[in-house]
Amino acid sequence: MPNFKSLIKHVPHSRGYALEFMHRFLSEHDVKDKTVIDVSAGSGFVANLWHNAGASVQSFDMYPDVFKSEAISCSFIDLNQPLNIASATADYVLLMETIEHIPNQTFLLQELSRILKPDGTLIITKPNNSGLSGRLGNLWVEAERGNMFLSNEASVIGYDDTHIYNGRVYLCTAQRLRTLAGLAGLKLKEIHPNKLSGSSLVWFVIFGVFLKIRSFLTLKRMLRKTQNEVEKQILKEQHALNTNLTLLLHKHLCVSFQKR
Repeated sequence: MPNFKSLIKHVPHSRGYALEFMHRFLSEHDVKDKTVIDVSAGSGFVANLWHNAGASVQSFDMYPDVFKSEAISCSFIDLNQPLNIASATADYVLLMETIEHIPNQTFLLQELSRILKPDGTLIITKPNNSGLSGRLGNLWVEAERGNMFLSNEASVIGYDDTHIYNGRVYLCTAQRLRTLAGLAGLKLKEIHPNKLSGSSLVWFVIFGVFLKIRSFLTLKRMLRKTQNEVEKQILKEQHALNTNLTLLLHKHLCVSFQKR
């Protein structure tokens, strides 16, 4: 993937690990003639990847004027408001590097679920603050990494002075994202591998056994406290997520959900 890696270095406001994941996803899945809605299209790099793979792509962004494509147009969208997109129209919805900037994540996920067809797929990428390095960063300074503070009220990100948005003020964990998605009628489908984190691997050697035992004991204790079979299944899913090696050890979170 050398040519692709050289290309993604120039994609603004995107993580290379997430773009590499998307490139692999499209090489492994036939998306020809699938309807894809990208609600955080940015410069259009990912939307063009899906178009080139044969999908029918609709692109949206807060700043559609930064979008670049010879084949696809981009329309304005405000992810804090009801989406002007018809229900049950998308086979795939893409939300890349965005949910950590949105205050009402429950509402957004409900809207994204609404526009998906039954069994449709929502793909989200975001910083992996649920990896071991991220968990310890939260312990030390309550941030996604131990060498930085959490985004604050002065934190803004933008393409320039006229194209700005919140920093990663609303960073959420994988567990919280799973629960909010569940409330929106979405089921966790897969945590996708991207790039191993060396620091997370070191922490796993030190704490991995304790983490797995602690989560297992917590699961057993909570299972004893409920007779609700649905809740029991959810608790097992939470334990599986707690001990998922891709989640614990990889640099970025690339996750897919399926509409129930």
